[in-house]
Amino acid sequence: MQKFLTLIFHIAFIALAIFSLSILHNIPSRYLPILELLPFVLGALSFILGFRFNRSLVIYSALMFILVYCFYYFAPPLSAEQRLTSLNSISLFISLNIALLCFYSERGILTPVGISRFTFIFLQVGVIGWLIYTNQSEWKQLINQTIFPALEVKLVFFNQVSLLAILFSVIVISSSYLTKANPFRSSIFGSMILILYVLILPPKAIISISVLISSALLLPLFSLISESYRMAFMDELTDLPGRRALNETMNKLGNQYVIAMLDVDHFKKFNDTYGHDAGDDVLQLLGAKLKGVTGGGKPFRYGGEEFAVVFFGASLEDIEDDLENLRESVASKKFALRKQERRKKNAKSSKAANQRFVTVTISIGYAEKNSKTSTPTAVLKAADKALYRAKKNGRNCIST
Repeated sequence: MQKFLTLIFHIAFIALAIFSLSILHNIPSRYLPILELLPFVLGALSFILGFRFNRSLVIYSALMFILVYCFYYFAPPLSAEQRLTSLNSISLFISLNIALLCFYSERGILTPVGISRFTFIFLQVGVIGWLIYTNQSEWKQLINQTIFPALEVKLVFFNQVSLLAILFSVIVISSSYLTKANPFRSSIFGSMILILYVLILPPKAIISISVLISSALLLPLFSLISESYRMAFMDELTDLPGRRALNETMNKLGNQYVIAMLDVDHFKKFNDTYGHDAGDDVLQLLGAKLKGVTGGGKPFRYGGEEFAVVFFGASLEDIEDDLENLRESVASKKFALRKQERRKKNAKSSKAANQRFVTVTISIGYAEKNSKTSTPTAVLKAADKALYRAKKNGRNCIST
């Protein structure tokens, strides 16, 4: 679902960016110089935020898009042949480098790997610029060659080499997004579409070019903001909102609510027996269970093996059955140990243990807002005390 919504957002954003070109004539002329400088401003913002959050891929993409804009903003007049070669060279440069970004992992910005990536980008630009402005016939033959003579395909000015590079990039980005979706891969695909659209515009349409390249710069920035939010408020292991999100939710609670605290019984012993990887598996599966809690509860990972569930507008009686159903569903669930046990008595027993299923139980304590616990913090503490009472009552039970 998240993949689909992200894709819909980027498609809508691309459509909006292209549609905005039709209303640029309504903008007063005194604002046009500001629009011309907008890509440089957004590029600088991308560099600052990229350094701040150590996101080198955002910086690399912004650098490529700014270099394309510099071609239009600073480049001297070109002959028709040079322009055609330049546009196909740019499409080749953008398509292949964006595809390459899908294979990059975050390896730092001013590290040897990071500096080598910057150097590689500038080296490509320098070599392509030299080949174009010195009218190297070998490069023109290479970039304009017909790979499939029997297949006469030409779209606008794009030749077969450029179209193959674009097709290759589309396949790589789509495959990487489908196998391991993240907002950056989707955003960089949208940015590539906008940059390729820029290439079909006449050089004099600098305002339209500025708007599209600014839009291309915004998409990776949106992904950076989205990722930063996720890192700040979401728990990576369980994919549940984390403690910071719980704190913000508690600040917005009304006059009637219930907070439940729960944790896995004998979790330390479980980790000692089966290893921390198996323990992480259990926490992931428990997180998935909590997402389906009934009664309108919103689950959070509090920390370690502890979780919290907030029920808005509910009383203790309203959610008692929901918590009991949650406890029973966890207790009856068999968890398959997919990870290798850390502690082994012998190879034979280890192999048998790895093939079996295990069960875990949870204890739950819950409390509501009343005259004695009138603040969310007080209700949370009361729920925590109720959790310890559930532990003392033998575990695998609920308590108020």
